[in-house]
Amino acid sequence: MQTLHTVNIVVHIIFGILGLLIGSIALFYQNRAPQHVRYGRWFLYVLTVVVATAFVGILFFRSNSFLVILTLLSGYVGYSGYRISRLRERRASWLDASLAVVVLITGGLYLRSMQLSGGHWSPTVIYPTLLALVLVAGYDLIKYIWLFQRLKKEWLYEHIYKMVSAYSALASAFGGTVLSSYQPHSQILPSAIGFGLIVYFIWKRARTKSNPANPVI
Repeated sequence: MQTLHTVNIVVHIIFGILGLLIGSIALFYQNRAPQHVRYGRWFLYVLTVVVATAFVGILFFRSNSFLVILTLLSGYVGYSGYRISRLRERRASWLDASLAVVVLITGGLYLRSMQLSGGHWSPTVIYPTLLALVLVAGYDLIKYIWLFQRLKKEWLYEHIYKMVSAYSALASAFGGTVLSSYQPHSQILPSAIGFGLIVYFIWKRARTKSNPANPVI
């Protein structure tokens, strides 16, 4: 069992580093559609392995609370960011909406279990991460049930937010694990940088959209 645990950790770390590298390339090529799509797809493949190995660790081996919630966040926003790029202005399926409900319920149950356990966990890290998860899954449900027609044309902004969020969650997990002696700063800083990137890319896209004759490079 220990050997399987070691193999799972090694695979998780290797693909986590690959995800950071490939994700950085995808961000760099965000103005070049063919390269961005190619590296973005590779990032999703790698993220799938990272999330899968994380869930194996959660189910069969010991895992800390921070990685559990980051696994939920990165896995869901990565999937949702991929789906919106495929659907664009089409309505999500009932399966997509059901997954959002499951994620919300899982996040709530997880928070309750942490409060009941009384173990060592950092509210400054767990609460913002859970809030990010609730905001994305809640937005997806509201859009599906109520505001689809009003929000459907903003799909690209949604894609930017979700994919950069998946990348920053991956970076936060890496920082919290590799630089554990610097917690919670090593966990919070990647998220803060990711939020800055989201604001920058959305502003850049909005500026380009409002003035197509003078695109932002």
